Amino acid sequence: MAKRGRAALTICSTAFITLGRAQASALGYAKLPIAVIQHPFGIRTRDEVRAMADKCATEVARLLSEGTAK
Repeated sequence: MAKRGRAALTICSTAFITLGRAQASALGYAKLPIAVIQHPFGIRTRDEVRAMADKCATEVARLLSEGTAK
């Protein structure tokens, strides 16, 4: 999407943020915004996951409203 001039980002859990940043950088998008969620999330209750999703959605909206840079 970023190559087409559209806002783009990725979402990573805290366990994979280093890998996410490395991949973005390797693909030429070192400044790609990354929304981060806490890890692990597979053991959480539905209400906890819902709260995490709400928080992540807010972060995604914020990052996208700021735009992306290559």
